[in-house]
Amino acid sequence: MYNLKFIVRRLFKDKVFSLINIFGLVIGISSFLILFIHVSNEKSFDKHIPDHKNIYRVTSIPGGRDNAVWARSMGIVHSASAEIPEVKLATQFTHCDLGTIKLGENTFSQKNIMSVDEAFFKMFDVQVVAGDVSELLKPNTVFVTEAFARKHFGERSPIGELINVQALQYLRDLGDYEIRGIVKNTHPKTHFRFELLLSQNGALHERYASLPDRKIQWTYNYFELQNGADPKLVADKVSVFYDASSLKTIPGPQEYAFYLFPMDDIHLKSDYRFELRESSSKINITLFILISFVILMISLLNFTNLSIAKLIKRSQELGLKRSIGASSRQILAQVLLEVTVICVVAIGFSLLTIEVLEPVINRLFEIDFRVYYNEPIVYLTMAGVLISCLLLTAIFVVGFLLMRNTTIDILAGRNNFTGSYVLKSLLVVQVAIVIVLISGTFLVNKQISFVLNKPLGFDKENVVVLNVKDLSKDPAVFARELEKQTSIESVGLTMQHFGYPAQGMPLDGLGLEGSAEFVFANYDYLKTMNIKLVENWITPGTDTVRGMVINNHLYKRLLERHGSMENLKAYSDAQPLGPGETRINFIGVAEDFNYSSAHESIGDFAFWLDESNNRARFTHVRINNLLGGMDAIKRGWNTYYPGQELDYFFLDDRLAEQYKAETILSRILFAFSAIGIFISMIGISAMALFISQQRTKEIGIRKVNGATVSEILGLLNQSFVRWVIIAFVFATPIAWYSMHEWLENFAYKTTLSWWIFALAGMLALGIALLTVSWQSWRAATRNPVEALRYE
Repeated sequence: MYNLKFIVRRLFKDKVFSLINIFGLVIGISSFLILFIHVSNEKSFDKHIPDHKNIYRVTSIPGGRDNAVWARSMGIVHSASAEIPEVKLATQFTHCDLGTIKLGENTFSQKNIMSVDEAFFKMFDVQVVAGDVSELLKPNTVFVTEAFARKHFGERSPIGELINVQALQYLRDLGDYEIRGIVKNTHPKTHFRFELLLSQNGALHERYASLPDRKIQWTYNYFELQNGADPKLVADKVSVFYDASSLKTIPGPQEYAFYLFPMDDIHLKSDYRFELRESSSKINITLFILISFVILMISLLNFTNLSIAKLIKRSQELGLKRSIGASSRQILAQVLLEVTVICVVAIGFSLLTIEVLEPVINRLFEIDFRVYYNEPIVYLTMAGVLISCLLLTAIFVVGFLLMRNTTIDILAGRNNFTGSYVLKSLLVVQVAIVIVLISGTFLVNKQISFVLNKPLGFDKENVVVLNVKDLSKDPAVFARELEKQTSIESVGLTMQHFGYPAQGMPLDGLGLEGSAEFVFANYDYLKTMNIKLVENWITPGTDTVRGMVINNHLYKRLLERHGSMENLKAYSDAQPLGPGETRINFIGVAEDFNYSSAHESIGDFAFWLDESNNRARFTHVRINNLLGGMDAIKRGWNTYYPGQELDYFFLDDRLAEQYKAETILSRILFAFSAIGIFISMIGISAMALFISQQRTKEIGIRKVNGATVSEILGLLNQSFVRWVIIAFVFATPIAWYSMHEWLENFAYKTTLSWWIFALAGMLALGIALLTVSWQSWRAATRNPVEALRYE
């Protein structure tokens, strides 16, 4: 207790130094905890579900096309589960990200609506608060979450109340559903979310009953396997079941590949189309971990440097204690107790800082960051930080103060650490880390700018996309009315927008291997998106344009195979048609464009043009005036679709979301590079102060002999310049390799320019010199008489 009081008194006595030390540690620990705990949260998704290691999502891939994998799969997968003994439990369900429901007199959009079976409750451990799961077997029943019940019903029970489901994905007017139960809210670390759980019986029964005989990927299928079961073997058995069924012979792709994807890997490794929830597959978790430890390392190095400087100041005090009988163990215990107090205070302030900054962190980095204090990882992380601080301090005190210096040396102040390779190495490592962080920030920003400004083959600017759910009306009438407005240039109709999962079309009927992506659209859509045709075979004056427009990539492949379009037509006409199939009528060739993102190279693509109503699902409106255009759209919508909510987005904003991972990475690199630079400045400043104090006598003698301030500044700064150059030499290959590997994630990438590393090195040198020069100037301008007297 005496030592503790003595330490607290010492900390208050040297307030400035203590505050700087604690402040630097708080910044480093806070940064580390934010990143490391976020990564830990991301990696623990779905781990709360019992038997999570044996749960797999089943995917069915037409033709085994790995570039077009959907998280959804065919209904026959669920039918196959009953014939496979390795499957312990199987569930099949749908998910609607945004539907429309009516509660009493209020109609509103509702997120996260699922239609599920009893197995869903058991497999994913859904906790029922009120009601019985068996009620879900009855037609048109629904279970709601506690949050939904509290929001819409307050304190009264919602059991027995009716919810009218007006729109559910592509389905409309499903009728009334009776609330028969309440479940706990979705666990925050689950790869899906739900608020309403609808029965599959009743309004949805006919659709579910038809799924085993249809080649549509509408449902999500999950298997819970027996312990020790081989998922590949189970996938093969699903394939055998499919091959033996009549489903294989009906129109559509004949061959399907089936895979079982571990549920534990979905959140971090799955980037399939129609994921139940935005995953973190594009976020480089390994990089996050690396950055978190880098920041912690910079902080601990800084803490060590400051501790060294402070211990050197106190070396005579420690030597005096040693001379009167204190053992090395007692001295070490005293120093470590002081470090423990500082670290505990810093950790406490770090947690307080994180709590205050949590909403800012989530908004700035667009992540879902939370500290779960009921999880051991939080306390293990804090214990790890504390142990690291103690270990680094103990190594220095024992290895460089007590073992290398006698008591007389310490008392006489003859301990000199300016030549210590360890201290120089610490500084070099700090500066090298800063150079790597700065280089990474420059490159990420350069790559994002490159992909966002890269010519896409279409015009994404000033395009408003309307999500039309009511396809019972003629969309052409709505489009013509909009085009009459002066603020609207054109209107095009399509079933999928750029970046939205496209359909798949096998190319074997055209004599090519593989498959092409295609979307349903009308001809005006090509004009609206400014997609240029390099070949145009559309008959002039045709009222309705029907046929296929392929991209130049596919056109060249077809010409390479057949020589001419006439030969292609002859080859295609000779192929037998299956039930419901029609001949392809090629009417044009479009310039190549990126349908998805710069992460993927341009592949085979086609537009299937027609004027049918279902092509209006995503109505694209090109406007020439933002305010006037949006006003015209809203007026036209309210006239043609009265009582229906206008759901829209700007296409350029939606396409920018494809690079969300890179944008987040850029922000994190920038923020934590700035933090690393700031902490390093504190450390470099402490080192400069330490060195100038060690050379006080030398500086005084030089000034007495006529040395100018500038000469002394050069003398003190030259060693730091040398260390920065050494750090640059070490950091550049590391930074180059890391950035080169990261750029491999893109099909289209910017150049790895030399100026990135040069600028990073110059910035690091400037920061070091700016920091060091302040301490050097103070030492150089000191009265030499005082300096010699001090010595």
